[in-house]
Amino acid sequence: MYDAVLDASLWSAVLEGIADLTDSAGALIHGFSVNREMYTFHELGRIDPDCKRRHELYHVANPWMRSSRFRAGHVVRSDDLIALAQLKRTSFYDDVLRPQNIAHGTIVNVISRPDFKVSINIERSETKGPFSERDIAVLNSLLPHLRRASELRLRMLDYRAAAQAERDALDALSTGIITFDAGHRVLFANATARAHAEELSLHLNTGTDVSGPPSVTNAFRALVGDAVRGGAGGAIRLPRGDGGDIGVTVAPVRGHALDRPSHHAMARPVAIALLVDVSRTHDAASALLAARHGLTAAEMRVATALAQANDMSTVAATLGISRNTLKTHAKRIYAKVGIRGHTELVRAIAQIAGTLGPAI
Repeated sequence: MYDAVLDASLWSAVLEGIADLTDSAGALIHGFSVNREMYTFHELGRIDPDCKRRHELYHVANPWMRSSRFRAGHVVRSDDLIALAQLKRTSFYDDVLRPQNIAHGTIVNVISRPDFKVSINIERSETKGPFSERDIAVLNSLLPHLRRASELRLRMLDYRAAAQAERDALDALSTGIITFDAGHRVLFANATARAHAEELSLHLNTGTDVSGPPSVTNAFRALVGDAVRGGAGGAIRLPRGDGGDIGVTVAPVRGHALDRPSHHAMARPVAIALLVDVSRTHDAASALLAARHGLTAAEMRVATALAQANDMSTVAATLGISRNTLKTHAKRIYAKVGIRGHTELVRAIAQIAGTLGPAI
């Protein structure tokens, strides 16, 4: 059960085991968003997926949903919610239960929050009859473990949602970002980096070296190799097919701001490459500043905005945050970079921008 927290494919066997312990046909566990009135995930153990799909599409409101009124951990028999004869007259029974030869169930709110619930259903045929006290006792013995596993799963889902939001934010940047491990292999590349790589005929395959035309890759790999060995890296300008140039800056990664398993599942990043249209060097400079001083993704966005505007209110409005939040981020940025205020931040980014994109 606890292994299923990290590997959702194991839930099917867990649920089938619970069904077998209670002499039932099958079982399912699902998460329900109260505010959105929809199921956000489900795992099935010998439950027909098509019937579950009809349940979610057409029968979110159904007689068995009355179990949601009960506190978490309280085992509710479906027969206590609605008599079988009455249940058989519902479209829920015709569409969801009857095709699976299911007539009786037990429903438990494993987790019950005002905005979210996790429930487990154990279901059996009319022939097997209602659930006995012995079946309820078996289920009660499993509930503490189901609750812990479900809490852990919700934490993992929250983490993955936050990680996806971070990846989306990185993909929205106009600066291309590529990170490398100690073996010079690509760990992560955002959408802009992949777009620029395509313009340069470079291939960015996770887990391998950058590949492409030797005239491009040799210079690129040399800079990555220097940064991986602890050197300063460097910058080059690579011509695009349309006549424009892509400035590439490679530097070692300082600190642990990029140590996110969501971005780097294989290894720790030790070098970063920034790819930018030479007309947007300030964006690249902010990203390089972040890599050098361990700024978070949020701090990098703040630093970029601060470098492009003098008025704090304008920056706060642009980022969609309050002035107080902006001031907090700014203080952290100044402390990490080792500067005393906005003017020095602008100067630092301008100095870095001035070093980007030299000729090969």
